[in-house]
Amino acid sequence: MSKNISISMFAFLFTLLSSSNLYAQDADQKTESGAEARLSTKASLDQIRKDARNDFSAAGHALRAMHPDEMNDVDRATWVRLSREAAVRMGDRDWLLALKGKEDPFSQVVLYRVLLAGAHINEGDFAAARAEFSRIRNLERANTRDQRRYWALQARLNQLEGKEVNERDAIEHIVNELGKWTSEDCQSCHEDLKSPGKIPLLDVQNLWFTKRYVELMQKQGDAENVRQAAEKKLAANPVDDNARIHLAFALVALGKTEVATARLREISWVAFPDRTGSGPRMMFAWP
Repeated sequence: MSKNISISMFAFLFTLLSSSNLYAQDADQKTESGAEARLSTKASLDQIRKDARNDFSAAGHALRAMHPDEMNDVDRATWVRLSREAAVRMGDRDWLLALKGKEDPFSQVVLYRVLLAGAHINEGDFAAARAEFSRIRNLERANTRDQRRYWALQARLNQLEGKEVNERDAIEHIVNELGKWTSEDCQSCHEDLKSPGKIPLLDVQNLWFTKRYVELMQKQGDAENVRQAAEKKLAANPVDDNARIHLAFALVALGKTEVATARLREISWVAFPDRTGSGPRMMFAWP
């Protein structure tokens, strides 16, 4: 039993870590419009990444010959990421130090600090987890995935410590991401590759953090305030799915489940048993 659990946990962590570069590469597929699109060097960077599997030295020379200041933001971040890997593998200290301080939203420093904080939580060392969180700088510049992981861990840590006000704040950070489900930022990773261009259905009613959101509103007694605020936002902007989601869960907290279901049905990508469509890829409960 213990051995099987250890093997399962190792497999989970291996999948989690090995998916990091895949996630970054998926995000790199995002295209930009207008002037930014004219500066795209994506094709060249994709070829360099492919060639690097066989000859990282040649890839390094190709990267050094490029002009990152002339790239769009997405390509510049990719160039920084690939250049750091090349500098390390080539043992080029000067180049590596010259790259110091350059921004990459997929910085492994942020990723590993988040994962290490999660490991401390799993071992019940809450002080160590908070110490690791305190070392994370400029979270708002990190990619969406790592920001979501950060807030998910904050939610769980505050729940374990009985700090419901802080837990609620963390939960709301995650719930607020749901309204962006159709965005390229989300779909670059969660789109069903067998049905490109079609938004996958998301079972928002059975996500752990939406269930906890309802529980906290009921315990804190402010569901009616949330309902009124969401109604006001929807009146001002009828296509505000984020407000519609908050409204629906406030209604659930108030015991008006049928009305809540009707409001969620207004969102075409929310999963229901009678709706046909594929589910999202790269989606699992965490932590």
